[in-house]
Amino acid sequence: MAETGTDHRHASVPALLVAASLLALAIAPPAAAEMTRHRTVFNVVFGALPVGKATFDIRFDDAAYELDGSGRTVGVVELFAPGKGTVASTGRIVGDHIVAVSNTINYAEKKKRSTFRMEFDEGEVSSVSYEPDTRKNKNGPKWVPVTPDQLRSVIDPASGLIIPVDRDRANDPRAVCNRVLNVYDGDTRYDIALKYKATKTVSTDGYRGFAYVCQLRYVPVSGHRKKQRNVEYMSRNEDMEVWLAPMARSNLYTPIRIEVPTWVGRVSAVPAYFGAAAD
Repeated sequence: MAETGTDHRHASVPALLVAASLLALAIAPPAAAEMTRHRTVFNVVFGALPVGKATFDIRFDDAAYELDGSGRTVGVVELFAPGKGTVASTGRIVGDHIVAVSNTINYAEKKKRSTFRMEFDEGEVSSVSYEPDTRKNKNGPKWVPVTPDQLRSVIDPASGLIIPVDRDRANDPRAVCNRVLNVYDGDTRYDIALKYKATKTVSTDGYRGFAYVCQLRYVPVSGHRKKQRNVEYMSRNEDMEVWLAPMARSNLYTPIRIEVPTWVGRVSAVPAYFGAAAD
């Protein structure tokens, strides 16, 4: 007569599979945390005249960032000098500074198209390419030459929109503002020196809260023409400001407003939206 009881050899198979699955979950590395997504939309005005619109999408976690931006001319400028472009930058976050990894810019003006790419190796520029390459020949005594030493520990301009702060000092305006960004744009090398100036309240779509107002100084280093009028004017300009606000209540800040008075008028990037980015 056949046994009618349970065959423990067969019944143990599902249990072993479940146990193996639980063990695999226990020893498997944790899934990567989803990046926080932030968006800033700027209306760019010259005096009271709308001249452009720019959008920046920033994704970040504790260790890395990805930035995608787009911009286009509007208003009267669109009629006479239409243009649009995109930018993409990636890098690592290390304490209170960033280490750039890559930067790509695409620009279109009427029938002209151009692409710029720059790669970094541990913060040092490793490659630069232009398509087409329309850079000026900057050899000669009228120019300040860019040296290899000046291309170490630098970032691209777009990566300068991401300002990390040590968590224990994230609410200290001087820890946020007081710093120097070493920037290379593929042609010229300059520093952006920031210094805390004031705290203001900002209200825009997506955000209502504080912003730290930093004085912004442009410090030319190399790649520019000696005694060039605009370079000298901007280097003496003490009235430029960048207003920084935290992204998603984190210890990463980004501009929420930018003010640049020039010798022909004031250029302002005014927030239209500052907050979470939609999927």
